[in-house]
Amino acid sequence: MSTMGKSSPADRLTPAVRAVRALALLGVLVLTGTVARAEEWTIAESESVFAVVTQKAGIAAGLAHDHLVVAEGAKVVLRFDPDRPLEARFELDVAASDLVVDDPDLRARWAPRLVELELLPDAGEDLSEKSRAKIARSMLGGSQLDAASHPRIAATIGGIRAKRTERAGAVFDYEVDLTLEVRGKAVTRPAAARYSLDAASNGGELLIEALATFQFTDFGIEPYSAMLGAVKNADEFYVYLNLWAKASR
Repeated sequence: MSTMGKSSPADRLTPAVRAVRALALLGVLVLTGTVARAEEWTIAESESVFAVVTQKAGIAAGLAHDHLVVAEGAKVVLRFDPDRPLEARFELDVAASDLVVDDPDLRARWAPRLVELELLPDAGEDLSEKSRAKIARSMLGGSQLDAASHPRIAATIGGIRAKRTERAGAVFDYEVDLTLEVRGKAVTRPAAARYSLDAASNGGELLIEALATFQFTDFGIEPYSAMLGAVKNADEFYVYLNLWAKASR
């Protein structure tokens, strides 16, 4: 039987009803995962870093050192959709005992950029293995990170928005909410961030750089001090993130 010239039930729906049905279908697609979500990216560990930079203070600061503490072996999840960059998500989890203090190779790799951004005053000198081990023991102790009671450190990035800032001539086009969890306490601070995407490369290559300022006392930590306070760490420290990643397939 020919149906030419006749309208179907769907054709007779009002525009308002059609709109409601379209929204309902969209909701079903989202719930079932049919709508594309931000895909997970694979981090190139050798080309990436999540680090804390501490600076010396006190009247005898010349006897102290600035420190670069790197989260080696961290578990990282990065989700990013080039069409919706403001919905990107970053999660990091690392054992406090896996933090690496002033590793000469890592310092040589990252100090030049940290100096450019004025997070470090200079590249500094390499410390002996004995000195680095002593600093690490102090850092993990009960008065500092208290790794025995709080063995994990976590960080997340969310709340991304367009906001242009400059630091030492470097332009950051975004501001993100960086949450750092230390000693069981989570503190959120704004971080300047930027990203670049090379979509023409094999699978796509993504670079993300971000930096934020925290205080040790935010986490209930009294900055390290010696010689009656003549040598100590400044309360303020920096978190620096530089990630190079490729789209997971």
